[in-house]
Amino acid sequence: MGLPRLILLGIIIGLGVWAWRRFNSRHSAVENQPSAKTMVRCAQCHVHTPSDRALQKGQHWYCCNQHLAQGPKARD
Repeated sequence: MGLPRLILLGIIIGLGVWAWRRFNSRHSAVENQPSAKTMVRCAQCHVHTPSDRALQKGQHWYCCNQHLAQGPKARD
């Protein structure tokens, strides 16, 4: 009777280790996902740029210093 119990114990431990690894890999994958960045549109060329790289003047956003100096483009 000792060998079947030992095999059953090994299967239970193996399933526990498998479940633990599966749970931890899903949990770490959720934490490592990059956060979504807010995109803003340049008032001059209308190209979308991440807000952390864009330049703001008043209510308008710009993709570079040249466009900031030119100001907003007239709407078509």
